[in-house]
Formats: sequence, C-alpha cells, structure tokens
Amino acid sequence: MIIFITYLFNWLAFIVLLSVLCLLLLWMWSNIRAKVPFVGVPVNVLKDIEKALALKEGSVVYDLGCGDGRVLFYLAKNNPKLKYIGIENSPFPFVIASVLLYWNKKINNINVEIIKKDFFDVDLSNATHIFTYLYPNVMDDLLPKFDKELKRGTRVVSASFHFTTKREIALVDLKRGKYQLAKQLYIYEF
Repeated sequence: MIIFITYLFNWLAFIVLLSVLCLLLLWMWSNIRAKVPFVGVPVNVLKDIEKALALKEGSVVYDLGCGDGRVLFYLAKNNPKLKYIGIENSPFPFVIASVLLYWNKKINNINVEIIKKDFFDVDLSNATHIFTYLYPNVMDDLLPKFDKELKRGTRVVSASFHFTTKREIALVDLKRGKYQLAKQLYIYEF
C-alpha cells in the first residue's frame, strides 16, 4: 500500500511540475510574441474605470488586450445586463481569461465573451465603450482604426497611455504612488 501511495504521489508531482513548466513556457512565448506584455490593471482602480466608462443601458463594452479579463468580469458583475467583449491575442492571458470566464459564468449570469484575435483584425463598429491599457505606440496605431470604425459618441477609456494626436475630453488622476501602475485614465469620445 505504501509503495502504491508513493508511486501515486510521484506521478501527481510529475503532472504538477509538467503543468507549471507548460504554463511558464506559454507565458514566456506570449510575452515574446505580444506587442504589449500582459500587465493586469490594479484591482483597486476598477471602480474608477467603471465610473470613467459611464456605462448605460444597451452598452457594448470592448476591452482591447483584455489580459485575464478582470476589467470585464468586474464590470459584468456590477452591470450584468450589458454586453462585454474581451479581445486577447497572447496565449497565456487568453487561457487564464478563458478559465476565469468559465468559472464566472457558472457563478454569475454574465454576458462576457473572450475572443482570441488581434484587435486590429476585429470590427469594433458595434462598440459603445472601449477600455485599453496599451503602450503609446499601439494607441497611436489604433487611432485610424477608431476614426474609421467607431460610431459617433463611442467612449474610449485608456489607463496610463494616451493618443499623441487626439485630445482627451477628460483626464482622471487616480492618485496612485510614484511607482504604481495605472496612475491616470484618459477619456476620449469619438
């Protein structure tokens, strides 16, 4: 019996180690491939993001580069009747978001969809609200797409990074420390 338990323990340890190694490799590959590495929005600014988005009945919210989906899940929990679409191209955060989506759909009745695609290849014309946490060069690359696809009045909220050639309608100081992430929210209307 002890030999069987030892044998079983060794196999379980091997499976756990192999799983961790696979996740580590997936994470490394994701960061090498991505235009923007996965850096999650701090949880304590989610309420500010929700306020800046100014959601209303019928809103369709996109999160470009949604990472683990934390913004979408937070918004969906507080505003369950709205539609949420996350777009993530990197494999590691997409896997995390998919697992969390499965779990959240079991617990809460949320209308969230996570798409594994490059957001430059996704039609955003039905968006009423967009959230981003992307690098400045990616923001500027998105501007022509936004100008072409977004309908009048679409609200875009960006954490930390702004467009260099478009003026925001509001800037929210999140009053975070010198070395903390997501210090400001830039709010745009198209």
